[in-house]
Amino acid sequence: MTSPNIVFILISDMGWRDVGFLGCKTHKTPNIDRLAHGGMIFPQTYSCGPNCAPSRASIMSGMYTPRHEIYTPGGASKGDVRLMKLITPARDADLERFPSNYPIALKPDVTCIPQVLKSAGYTCGSIGKWQLGNDPEAGPISKGFDHNVGGHQRMGRHFSPYKNPAMRDGPEGEYLTDRLTDEAVQFIQDNRDAPFFLYLAHWALHAPILAKAGKIAAYEKVGHPNPPYGAMVESVDESVGRVMQTLDDLDLADNTLVIFSADHGGIAKYTNMDPLRGGKGALYEGGIRVSTCMHWPGVIPAGTTCDVPIYGIDFMPTLAEVTSGTLPEHQPVDGESLVPLFSGATSLKRDTLYWHFPLYLAGSDCQNITPLRGGRAGQGTGWRTVPSGAIRKGDWKLIERFDTGSVELYNIADDIGEQNDLATDHPEKAAELLKDLKNWQRDTKAIIPNEPNPYYDMEYELLNNERDQVSLYEKAQYF
Repeated sequence: MTSPNIVFILISDMGWRDVGFLGCKTHKTPNIDRLAHGGMIFPQTYSCGPNCAPSRASIMSGMYTPRHEIYTPGGASKGDVRLMKLITPARDADLERFPSNYPIALKPDVTCIPQVLKSAGYTCGSIGKWQLGNDPEAGPISKGFDHNVGGHQRMGRHFSPYKNPAMRDGPEGEYLTDRLTDEAVQFIQDNRDAPFFLYLAHWALHAPILAKAGKIAAYEKVGHPNPPYGAMVESVDESVGRVMQTLDDLDLADNTLVIFSADHGGIAKYTNMDPLRGGKGALYEGGIRVSTCMHWPGVIPAGTTCDVPIYGIDFMPTLAEVTSGTLPEHQPVDGESLVPLFSGATSLKRDTLYWHFPLYLAGSDCQNITPLRGGRAGQGTGWRTVPSGAIRKGDWKLIERFDTGSVELYNIADDIGEQNDLATDHPEKAAELLKDLKNWQRDTKAIIPNEPNPYYDMEYELLNNERDQVSLYEKAQYF
C-alpha cells in the first residue's frame, strides 16, 4: 500500500442527518454528497463521547474515554449543583461546591495520530479546533503537528477579529470557516511533494450559530426552518468542495484518503435530529451517532455503504495501517483498523461499543431527550445527560444511570429512535449487557460517581420542572 496523503475533515456539532448523503433535504451539501458517493458511507459511525472534548481526545489518542479522562473543557459538570443527585466535579455560577479533578488536556505521555504518522515520514498540519490543551504542553505542536492554525483550548469568534491566540486576525468580517479553508488549501499546496496529514477541524457548526449575511438571506427566502444554521452548513460544504478541488488541481486526489466526520451529534434546538432521540450531550443515538464517509479512489469502492458500527478510536489504527506508521507501545490503542471494510469485510473483530460519561450537562434543548418530569426513562431535570454509561452489542443497546441504578434497553435495528424501552420485556438481555458494561468499566478503571450530593434539593428540582430551562443552558460554559 503506497503512502497516501490523509485529509481528515471534522465538523463540530453536526447532526447525523445534516447532510444529503444521509437523507437531508433541508441543507445544501452537494460537495459533501459528491465526496460520499465517490467513496464509502458509514451510517453507523459513533463518537466516543456525546460532546466535543472527549470525542476529540479519543480520536487523537485511540483510547476509550476512561483512559484519557477528558470529559469537558473545564473538567467538570455544567449546571446547577442543587439539581445534581450525585457529587461530581462541578463549576456552578452560584454554588461552587466540588473542585474539578478531571484533566482538560491530553497528558504529555499520550501519543496522538500525528506522532504515529510522523514515524512514517508525514508532514502534519492542524487547522482549526483543538480543545485538548494548549502548547507548549498539550497543544497541536506538542502532539506531533508541524503546523498549527487556530488550535487552542477556546474558540474565539466566527468572524474576524477572532480573539484566538493561535491564529492571526484577517480582514474585519472575514468568516472563520472560509479562513480555515484558505489555510488548509495553502497547507496542501505547500506540502504537495511529500506525504502529508491535514487535520481540518472546523469550529462550525458550534454555537453561536452565525453565518454570512448573504447566505442567511437566501435561506430566509426559501423558508428554511433555521436560516443561519442552514447557511453555516452550506459554508462547511463549500469548504469541502474547495479542498477537493485543490487536490484535483494538484493531481493528488487519486492518492489521498479523505475522511469526513463529526465530533458528536447535533444540538436539538438548532437542527432536526429525527429519527434519532436526543442530541449533543446525550448517550442516546442523537448525541453519539455521526455523519461519516471516506473517499480513496482505487482503494475504497465508489458508491458503497458499510453498515458495520465503527467509532472514533478506530481512526488511529486505521491511519497507522494505511501509512505504515508505528502505533505506541506504552498506551493502549482501543480502536480497530477499518481497512478490511474498504475491501468489503462485513464485520470487525470487535462486536461491542462502550461509552462512559460521569458528569452532568445542563441544557435547554432537552425536550427531545427526556421528559422534564422524571419517569423511568428520564435522564434528569434540565439535563442533556446525567452521569451514565452505555453499551451497544449487536443490535442491542443499554444505558445505565449512575444516580438511580436504572437501565434502559433498546433494539437499535427495530427502534433507532429509542422510544421503546425493553428492559422489562428482556431482563436476561439487559443483565447480559449490564454485566459486560461493568466488566469494561472495571478494565478501563472508569470512575463512577456514587456519593449522594448533600446540596441536592428535591423541592428545588420540582420547582425547576415548572420553569423555562434556558437560564441553565445560558449559564453553562461551552462544551
